[in-house]
Amino acid sequence: MPSHQNLVERIVEILRRDLKLGPEFTIAPDTALFGGDLDLDSLDALLLAQSIEKEFNIKIPSEAMGPEIFATTQTLGEFVSAQSSAQEAL
Repeated sequence: MPSHQNLVERIVEILRRDLKLGPEFTIAPDTALFGGDLDLDSLDALLLAQSIEKEFNIKIPSEAMGPEIFATTQTLGEFVSAQSSAQEAL
């Protein structure tokens, strides 16, 4: 499993690709996904969730689609790490 730092970097790459953000746009681990500079909407969140599921071969349950997990790239990375570990244990 990739390191947490690597996970966050890959999530940032997905955000840049899916939201068509240039390299000049700063996305730090504590960048708010909603209400901040990125200001994702519900469609952006669904696209991001689909991309993350595909990239990391995990499933994000509907009930997990909330502000706790999608608060920042850091919290999203922590969720992906936990989901990956849980699937590896199966």
